[in-house]
Amino acid sequence: MSRYFRFFGLERDPFLDTADPYFYCELGALRKAKERLYDSVDASRGLTVVLGDPGTGKTSLSGALEQELLGDDRVVLGKILDPSFATETEFLIAIGRVFGLALPPRSSAALKNALKNFFFETAVLEKRTLVLIIDEAQNLSDENLEALRLLLNYQVPQRKLLNILLFGQAELETRINARGNLADRVDSWIRLLPLDETTSLAVLDYRLSRAGLTPGTPLFTPEARTLLTEAASGVARRLTMIAHLAMQEAADRASTLVIEDHVRTSMIARGIALKPKPVAVPAPVVEAPSGNGTVSEPAVQRPQGFFAKLFARRA
Repeated sequence: MSRYFRFFGLERDPFLDTADPYFYCELGALRKAKERLYDSVDASRGLTVVLGDPGTGKTSLSGALEQELLGDDRVVLGKILDPSFATETEFLIAIGRVFGLALPPRSSAALKNALKNFFFETAVLEKRTLVLIIDEAQNLSDENLEALRLLLNYQVPQRKLLNILLFGQAELETRINARGNLADRVDSWIRLLPLDETTSLAVLDYRLSRAGLTPGTPLFTPEARTLLTEAASGVARRLTMIAHLAMQEAADRASTLVIEDHVRTSMIARGIALKPKPVAVPAPVVEAPSGNGTVSEPAVQRPQGFFAKLFARRA
């Protein structure tokens, strides 16, 4: 089966909707975010929270950090993709499982004690760094947020035994702040913001380059690039999705150049409309005489009817 990207002479699909580290574009804010995460882990400071709206790059950032940590033999990494566990017992067993422990169903206290022993042996005796990454952390129940707080109590004077990195949507911040004893344990809050136009275009060009586009070869017209970034509204996932559909549309029309109409057709297919731009309405002005001619002043609404007479009587 023919793949659309081959029509443009590319070696790979540049806009596949996966967090492929090969296409991870580390620019500005993302680079700083990864550095802060790595520093927190390196110092074993405990809990770091990454917040962002859907599609802003949390999973990509998590995957890039994971790749870096896996290359370090001193790090023991566990990752939970969906923390929607019904009970604290299930959650604690899952934490053990991602670290290679086969914990039998027991009481919550027994499971915590088993984890504490494992953390101590790994972090203190073996001098390795334990990292637990939890994606979609806004799905954690209150009971399991409390379980994480208790796990953060396991420490020695110089370091936490377990580093916890939570990646979640904005509501996670509200839920953590509602639990003061957990909020106090957050070492760092990292917020992923929408991309600006310059960064959006840099991500677009980087992905095309990584997919095999010859440097300097235009693929999207300037008008198509402008419309694409406006439609994406700074959301990286939406940017790649619209770019993918626009390239498919161009290939279907046997056009080696993606034009504005291809982007617009893709937007319509996905029900995406541009946000109307605010229109500045100037204040009405009146001409008032002055010693040097006339000056413009904002119009003042004068009292009418009954109130006009009342003001005149007072004057």
